[in-house]
Amino acid sequence: MQSKLIKIFKKARYEPEPDLEQAVWSTIIARDKRTTRFKLWTYGFVGLASFAGLIPAFKILFTDLAHSGFYEYFSLIFSDTGSILSYWKELIFSLTESLPVVSIIFTLSLLFICFLSLRYLMKQIIRNELIFNIS
Repeated sequence: MQSKLIKIFKKARYEPEPDLEQAVWSTIIARDKRTTRFKLWTYGFVGLASFAGLIPAFKILFTDLAHSGFYEYFSLIFSDTGSILSYWKELIFSLTESLPVVSIIFTLSLLFICFLSLRYLMKQIIRNELIFNIS
């Protein structure tokens, strides 16, 4: 039984197609191009969306700063130095308490996402020249 199997396997040798290596290589290149284009468009869209979201986020932040009284407490620093030296702890506590933390976090996170997506977008453009090669 084993000798028959050995004879069958010896007769049935696998001969690859002559263009198999080129077909595999072109498939790898095409997949890499698709992934690169997908990453490029994704990072571009996320960057553009976060940049567009920064305009209302800054508007909300400045409005919240104005409503919270932060500017009034902050202006006390420049008004009377004698009272600031004696009540500096209370002034710092009032300044930190009047900060709109949620608006600041929201604005900074959008700014971070915008810069991060811009960084990855530039990496995709600089590293992968496959986007611009048409072959």
